[in-house]
Amino acid sequence: MSRNLGKKCKPTIKDMFRMPIVGGGMISPNGDKIIYLLGYIDNFRDNEFEIYSYLYDVQADQTFQFTKTSMVSKVRWLDNRSLALLKPVDNTGFQIHVFDGLVGEGRQITGHPGGIEIFEPFGKGFVYIAKKATKNKATRENKYGTFINVEEEESSSALYYVDKEKTLEHKQDLQHSNNRKSKLSESTVELSRLFEEPVKIESIIPSPKNNAVFINCRSRDDGFYQRDTYCFRILFDPQTSFNTDDICTSPVGKLTQLALPKGARIKAISPDETKLLISHKEEGIGENIQSDLWILDLTSTQELSESLELQKHMHCITQNLDQEPLNVYWTRIGILVSYWSGSTCEIAKLSEMGEIEVWDTQGLSPLYYFFANNHGQICFPGASSTTIAELYFGLPKSNGWNLKKITRFNEQFATWDFGTAESIKWKSKDGTEIEGILRKPSNFDPQKKYPLLFNVHGGPAAVSPYILLDNNNRYFYPTVQLLNRDILILEPNYRGSLGRGQSFLKLNFNNLGIGDMWDLESAIDHLVAQGFVDENKIGSMGWSQGGYISAFVAMHSTRFKAVSAGAALCSWRTYFAGSDERQSILLSGDPYTNREMFEKTAPISAINKAKTPILFQHGEKDQRVPVVSAMEMYRALKARRVETRLIVFPGMGHGILKPRESYALMVQNYRWFAYFFLGEELDLLMDDKGETVQH
Repeated sequence: MSRNLGKKCKPTIKDMFRMPIVGGGMISPNGDKIIYLLGYIDNFRDNEFEIYSYLYDVQADQTFQFTKTSMVSKVRWLDNRSLALLKPVDNTGFQIHVFDGLVGEGRQITGHPGGIEIFEPFGKGFVYIAKKATKNKATRENKYGTFINVEEEESSSALYYVDKEKTLEHKQDLQHSNNRKSKLSESTVELSRLFEEPVKIESIIPSPKNNAVFINCRSRDDGFYQRDTYCFRILFDPQTSFNTDDICTSPVGKLTQLALPKGARIKAISPDETKLLISHKEEGIGENIQSDLWILDLTSTQELSESLELQKHMHCITQNLDQEPLNVYWTRIGILVSYWSGSTCEIAKLSEMGEIEVWDTQGLSPLYYFFANNHGQICFPGASSTTIAELYFGLPKSNGWNLKKITRFNEQFATWDFGTAESIKWKSKDGTEIEGILRKPSNFDPQKKYPLLFNVHGGPAAVSPYILLDNNNRYFYPTVQLLNRDILILEPNYRGSLGRGQSFLKLNFNNLGIGDMWDLESAIDHLVAQGFVDENKIGSMGWSQGGYISAFVAMHSTRFKAVSAGAALCSWRTYFAGSDERQSILLSGDPYTNREMFEKTAPISAINKAKTPILFQHGEKDQRVPVVSAMEMYRALKARRVETRLIVFPGMGHGILKPRESYALMVQNYRWFAYFFLGEELDLLMDDKGETVQH
C-alpha cells in the first residue's frame, strides 16, 4: 500500500457520491468464487441509484464486472458454476435470470406481471414470492373503481414454483413452433393455493434436501400486522408436480401451519433438517424487547400439526447473549450470528446448548449483514474507526477467519480527508452511561473552541457504528464537509439503542424525548467541561427517530442554536392517526387514554416556548411519519416568528432514494449549519463550493 505523506484533499458533497456503497457478497458452495454488489449514487443524469454485480475469483485473486444491467438484486448460487439473480425487464419489474457457466447477461426464467419480490433456489427451479391479480379485486374495481379499505385489505401475496429446465424448453418450443398460440407444457405452479385464506408472505426457507419449504407470513400487508405472524411448512415434490394434466387445479403439496408463538419467525434449518431455528420474543412483542433464538427439534414432535403446541419443544440458545440477533446462518461448523456489542458489530458461534464463542474479525465491524456458506466461509462489508468499508472474505479457523480484502477503496480514497472518529462515554442526567462516536477534524486542536453538531440515528433500536465513515455520512448528512469546516460531530447511541442489552433498550419506554434530551444535554456538559466546545454553537440533525429527537430538543431545550429535523414526528396523536406502524409507539396506552404522557413527550407540546430555528425535510408520501407532522410544526413556528424552513420532496416516502434529492438534502443541511455556526449566507440553493442557481 502506498503511503500518502502530503496534505489530504477535502471532498465536496458531490465527491462523496462517487464512492461506491459496498453491498453483501455471496460465496459459491465450494468457496472459490464470490458474487457481490456495489451501489452507485452519482447518476445525476437519470436521477437513479445503480447497483452492479461483480465476480471475484478467490484462486486467481481477480475481479470483473458480472452484469451490465444497472440494477440487480437477490443473488443466489445454484451450484459452483451457475447462479441466479433478479434484474429488471421492461414493463414487468424484476425477474429471475439464470447465468449458466457464469457468462453472458443471463437467461430470463420468469415473466411475472409486476415482478418478483423474493426467490430461493429449490429443486430444479425456484420458489418465489410475487403479487397475484385476483378476479375479485378486478371485479370490484370494474364496479366501484379503486379504493383502499384501510388495514382490512386482503393481501395479494402469492407463492410459486417455477421449473428452470421446463421454462427454457418452453421458450425454445415457442421459437420453433409454427403455431405460436399452441398450448405448450406449463412450467409454473402456484403453491399458495394451498392456503385457506390470503396471507402476506414475508420470506421462504427451502429445506436442504429440497422436499419442503418453510414460510413466514403475517395476516395482511399493512405494517400494523407485522406481529401477527404465521409459519407454515409445505411438503412439496417438484419432480412430480408437472406429471398431471392440469397443474392449475391438481394438488401441489401438503400444507401445515406450525403452532408457534405469536410474533415468531423461522430463521434457518439445520443442515441435517432435524431442527428449526426460530426468532421469538419471550418477554413480549414490543419494539423495545430483544428477540431470542430458539431451536425446535422436529424429531421430538413426531409430526407437525396445527393443534400441537410447539413452544414446549423449543429451547432458547441466546439466554447468555443479551443482544438483538441480526443475521443468522446455520452451517456445518455451527450457528453463526451477528449482533451489536456497543457500537461494534460482532459475530459469534452458538452451540445448540447456548454456548457462545465470539469469533475474531480482526478489528473489523461487519456492517449490517454477513453471508456464510455451508462450510462456514464468510463474506461481509467491514470497516473500522480508521478505515472505510471494504468487502472481506474468510476461511474459518479456530475462533475466527483468515480474512482477505477483496475491494481496495481505502487505497482509492486515501487522499481524502474524512476526519477522525473516537468512542466517548458520559453519564446522563439519571446516571445512565451513554456512548457515542465523536468525529473531529483531522487538524483538531484541543485549545480551540468548536461548534458541536449532533447527528442522531433513527430507530430508536439502531446504532451509530464506531467506524470512520457510515453510509449516513455519505448521502444523508454532510458530516465530512462540516468536519472540514471545523465543526465537531457527535453521533450519540442514546437510550433505546441496540448493543447495550435489554435493560438499556427499555430505558426510553414512557420516557421518549425527555430521556433523549437528558442524553444529549449531558453530552454537551461533558464536552464543554473539556474546554474545546463552544457552548453557544450547539446543533442537532437526524432523520426519523433522529428527526423526532432533534425537533424535541429544539422545542424543549434552550441549549441549541439550530436544528435540522428530517421525517420528524410532531405529536403522537398525529402519528397514531396516520402512521403505518402506529403500534410501535414506546408509550403506554394511546393518545386518548394516556393524554398527559403522550403530550409531554411530543415536540409540539413546548411550542409556546420554542425559539430554536428548525429546518424541516420530509418526503411527500411518507407513510411512517406523515408530512402533516412537519407542516404542523413549521406553521406553528412561523406563527411565533421563529426562523424555520420546510422542504418537502415530492414522490418520496420515509427515505430519500434519488441522487438529486439526496444531494439537495445534503446541501440544505450544509447551508443551514454554515449559516448559524459560521455566519455564511443562508442560501439553500448554494452548494458547498459556493455555486448557486437562480431562485
